[in-house]
Amino acid sequence: MTYTIAVIGTGYMAHKQCSMIAAHPSASLHTICSTDKSRSIAREMAEKYGFRKMTTDYGLVLSDPEIQIIFICSPDQTHPDYVIAALQAGKHVFCEKPLARTKAEFENIQSFLKSDLVLQVGMNCRFREQYAIPQAKAFSNELGGLRFIRSTYLYNMVQVVHAGEKKWSLEFPQDVYPFLHGGGIHCLDLMRWIGGDIKSVFARASGFELEAEYAMDTFSISLEFVGGALGELLVSSSAFRPNDFDLELWFSHGSIIGRKIFNRIGDGVASQESEIIVNQKKLDLILQYEDMVRAIATRGAPLNSFEEAYANFDVTNAIVQSIRDRREIYLAPQHRR
Repeated sequence: MTYTIAVIGTGYMAHKQCSMIAAHPSASLHTICSTDKSRSIAREMAEKYGFRKMTTDYGLVLSDPEIQIIFICSPDQTHPDYVIAALQAGKHVFCEKPLARTKAEFENIQSFLKSDLVLQVGMNCRFREQYAIPQAKAFSNELGGLRFIRSTYLYNMVQVVHAGEKKWSLEFPQDVYPFLHGGGIHCLDLMRWIGGDIKSVFARASGFELEAEYAMDTFSISLEFVGGALGELLVSSSAFRPNDFDLELWFSHGSIIGRKIFNRIGDGVASQESEIIVNQKKLDLILQYEDMVRAIATRGAPLNSFEEAYANFDVTNAIVQSIRDRREIYLAPQHRR
């Protein structure tokens, strides 16, 4: 079956998604929807990717009976309203992360979810073998019980912000930190995917180079998982060093650091490590789309479901509360997984 798709937005991820959709045999690009300001970019994208229509009126997208899936690749603060309108119109929805940034927004979206509609959130890292293989090894207990997860997400945004790019990222509600909610969420999602539900959080944060714009730009977060493992997450948008997206897993019988596996020998570590062989035959965005199509066809849930996004938000919300109250925050049991 071929699904007819509309794309909302003209930014970086909109281009990435359009490139994937245009080449996929089960997808057909129908309409690109932009703002008046980005109309010229939308026209270029329509020509490049083969859209049949372009518009600045989201209402026309919602009312078009040919459109089955709406891809929302617009600025973060627009996601909840666009998602709700699409669900009300009976469309399946793909929304780039973050799906929402406040509890009220999540609850509002939840109230419009129907069992016959699929809502998938763009957390494409779950579809990258460099993370999926360690996740599979963790779940198989191949290296024993999981004891510790460390993740790092460093991406210097100082020059971009000071140059006035991505001005939309400066629009956010109180108690929302744009880089944590919109960037560090990648690492947090992977840590939950591998380690399971999180029991408690203790976090510190500071505003360095981007304090005026983001309030807080650097986060040091300690996590305790329900299964007993501990975790550490470092997120910064103002670190003057090479960008870094790293994941380490320590087990009772070895560890995974990046793409290297170290096995335990007695009470020590083997001198020779082995390497995780990554053979990504399909782009992560393709696998993510195919997972959504599977969910639509089977009336099931996508891997990156609303429930998973809400569980991530619960942890992010606890991080914000911990920063504000300067104490450890215990999360209620998350019966979503």
